[in-house]
Amino acid sequence: MKSKIHCFNKLSLLLIIFLSCSGLIFSQSFEGTIEMLQVTPSGIEYNMKWYIKKGKLSYELSFESARGHVEMRFVPQKSSNSILMITGDSKIEIPSSEISTPDGFSMEGAKLLNNGKVKNSDFKKVYNWQISTEDIVSNIDVTHDVDINFSEYKEFFKSDYGICALVESGEHGFPLNSTTLDKDGNLLTKTTLKKVTRKEISDSYFQ
Repeated sequence: MKSKIHCFNKLSLLLIIFLSCSGLIFSQSFEGTIEMLQVTPSGIEYNMKWYIKKGKLSYELSFESARGHVEMRFVPQKSSNSILMITGDSKIEIPSSEISTPDGFSMEGAKLLNNGKVKNSDFKKVYNWQISTEDIVSNIDVTHDVDINFSEYKEFFKSDYGICALVESGEHGFPLNSTTLDKDGNLLTKTTLKKVTRKEISDSYFQ
């Protein structure tokens, strides 16, 4: 009898250890990069690369201009309510109060509709949201596999329709593909997911 109890206790202990380890594995936050292509009505294309690590977030914008290739990185600084803009060896801290929304843009009276789960080859939990106001209609795919509360970064992304829509939804997650049209059906912005890479990210990308 004692041997059976001893065996049961050992199995129970192993099961607890296994479930604990499994919980650690599956609860880990996403760490890596998410690359996107953003298109504006003027036809300008921006490559956008997000760097994500637990509790940390930054992104790079790159595009071609008349002066050649332009690349800059932005790091939200919640402690100082500002965003750090890094271009080459230059660093400029921009107060969030200087970040403006597009002319006429407002999420007042926004209506939200969850269209349900959509398939995605990079993430398991992806849902499509439609957010509409008197002036815009935004469709956005949000993954819950990247646990970010963008309401904490609301002041830094006042000019991004997709992120504003995500903040308005109250959902935690990360915006992937998104399309925003004005009330006449004209394109305001379109963002397309290009590549997801899971890897360890150096802290140097957040400073």
